[in-house]
Amino acid sequence: MHETVCESCGAVLRDNDTFCERCGALAPVPGGAAAPGSPTEKNAALAALYSFIIAGMGQVYNGHTLKGVAIFLGTLVGIVVFVIPGLLIWIFGIYDAYTTAKKMNAGTIPYKATDTSTMIGFVVAIVILVVLAFALEFSL
Repeated sequence: MHETVCESCGAVLRDNDTFCERCGALAPVPGGAAAPGSPTEKNAALAALYSFIIAGMGQVYNGHTLKGVAIFLGTLVGIVVFVIPGLLIWIFGIYDAYTTAKKMNAGTIPYKATDTSTMIGFVVAIVILVVLAFALEFSL
């Protein structure tokens, strides 16, 4: 029986592994065929555009939901309290979304699949937050 090792970190892989459990790299497939269910590349420009439109959305697209929420909240609080820090956090979010997607495509960080339902939930939560904020503003 042939032992397969991860090309990225050298960990021993089981026969049915498609990803390395240690580093998240794609496991090699015998015969050079594409692995079933292999991830597609992230679109770095799209990740940046998402973060440009809604702070943190590019991170959610990249599979880093908590980071996306943190960037959104940091941008929101930063803009409300002090405009410049909020803008800086927003710009960082755009840069981070772009570079994270590039790193996933290069294999330097583990690929995380885009969860469409999480992206939709993120947008819905923001819409609800905006509606509530306007409702509170106009009720005072």
